[in-house]
Amino acid sequence: MPMKAAADAVHVVAAALGGVKYLLTLNCRHIANANELPRIYELLEREGFGQLLICTPAEFLGAHEHDDESNT
Repeated sequence: MPMKAAADAVHVVAAALGGVKYLLTLNCRHIANANELPRIYELLEREGFGQLLICTPAEFLGAHEHDDESNT
């Protein structure tokens, strides 16, 4: 993450250190971002915190899956 996103990095680290399994966030700029997530997951795995799943609340609830099912 860029230096200007240090607070976002602290958010992820605090969740990982706290043993959180799911980090739900609306921050798609620096956290739940397809370009950032692979790097975040790689770092978490390397440091022994590979169990953390980061996603938006809609992704967590499966909103995208339910939207597709209601159209059938």
